[in-house]
Amino acid sequence: MARLLNTEELQEELSFGYSKVDVLPESKRLRKYNVEAFNSLSREKLEYNKRERRLLLYTTLLGEKIYIQYPGKESDADRKQVMPLDFRPELQKADGEFIPDISFGDIWDILDKIGSESKKYLPFVASLFLHMSYMRNYKKEKSPCEYEDLDIKNGIEIEKGKVAHDWYRLNISDDVWFTLNDRVGLIELDSNHVFSFEAFIKLVDLLFQNEDCKYYYKNVVVYEKSNYNFGNGRTHSSDTNLLIISHLEEKTKLSSLLNSFQKSRGVPGFKKQDYSIVTNGMVINIDVK
Repeated sequence: MARLLNTEELQEELSFGYSKVDVLPESKRLRKYNVEAFNSLSREKLEYNKRERRLLLYTTLLGEKIYIQYPGKESDADRKQVMPLDFRPELQKADGEFIPDISFGDIWDILDKIGSESKKYLPFVASLFLHMSYMRNYKKEKSPCEYEDLDIKNGIEIEKGKVAHDWYRLNISDDVWFTLNDRVGLIELDSNHVFSFEAFIKLVDLLFQNEDCKYYYKNVVVYEKSNYNFGNGRTHSSDTNLLIISHLEEKTKLSSLLNSFQKSRGVPGFKKQDYSIVTNGMVINIDVK
């Protein structure tokens, strides 16, 4: 049974040292493995907004289920730039209700609310974003995943079963989720849709995974860059959220935050030497002397 951790135990669980010598290459290896695993999922008979598949990838301590559903809207052949392997994460509460799809703007609003109500836990949230950025504490999952195919027009299930899917999934301990669920509290998308902090982070992980898959497809398939080296995707998505968190912690001025967005055309980076600042020393860039 999961237990509440004290602050020191929580810090120990979420600490790691970043290094471009070992952490970065391993991160790229896991990211490439996952991209290939998600891209190889069969889309046979599936079509966006007609027949779509839900694949169960996470279940939380509170019994929430987190799926990916595909093909996504960017796979629509009528789009200017088609991403045939696009998917979206879906979160089902324990009572069976699905929450509306969340955007990156929704994530920022959620972070803002955490900053207002549970500010002392923002460094732990930042550490989790860095775990997702570099795929730290991820474990290969080989068990068959449950799926269900949906007739979107009629809103009915037309097939279900299990399918093989070997991938690396976030493997943070139940004690951490139990503690942060308690300390941060429920996450509100709006007054009618609330869910656990654990569900929020795991939903974000699958959003990041889709970003990795999309950027890989765009660079390797569309632009034929054989030397693509994962320079964007989940790392850029994480950096953006770290900037938001740093501002909420009052460690970055609003002007600096806005300048970062403006200069980068909406995809700002985050300085690696500031990892220890935004996480209160939990994640340290050991390359900086």
